[in-house]
Amino acid sequence: MTINHIGTRAMSLYITKAELCTLRLTPDIIGREEAMGLLKLALRENRLDGWEAAELEVYPGKDSILLFARRKSGAPKHFFFASFETLLQAAHLAPDMLPSSLARTQGGYVLTVYPFEGEPPPAVLYEYGETTAGAACLPAHWAEQGQMLIAGSAIACLRMHFAVQQGA
Repeated sequence: MTINHIGTRAMSLYITKAELCTLRLTPDIIGREEAMGLLKLALRENRLDGWEAAELEVYPGKDSILLFARRKSGAPKHFFFASFETLLQAAHLAPDMLPSSLARTQGGYVLTVYPFEGEPPPAVLYEYGETTAGAACLPAHWAEQGQMLIAGSAIACLRMHFAVQQGA
């Protein structure tokens, strides 16, 4: 496995057919789960602690694969939305690949986003929502209290399952 760092926030992994065979994989069957497994293996073998992937792209070839991984920030940003409609409007204008979660709180919804390392959250979230203070462990608290609605990829999930009301 050949690992190339792309700055401090991303890396590429080149995995040959022989290496895939030792893992009982072929380029044509690499899906999300297999890609995550390959990334975890590469991180473990190279002792890259604290590296957490948020976005993966896989390019299978005839006899190898190329995998790109982009790091997410460990510092979440929380945005409060008083109405579900406003939340949906913001979600449809924000990038759907942004790691996120959604919780129901008293009086509204809190969308937690994890911007890619070194980048700010999308400006549209500041426009439609209100920033709210909270520790990095806040989503875990909401999950424990049964307030977590969508634990991962919340923006993508909202965009996929809900349409924006016309004229809103």
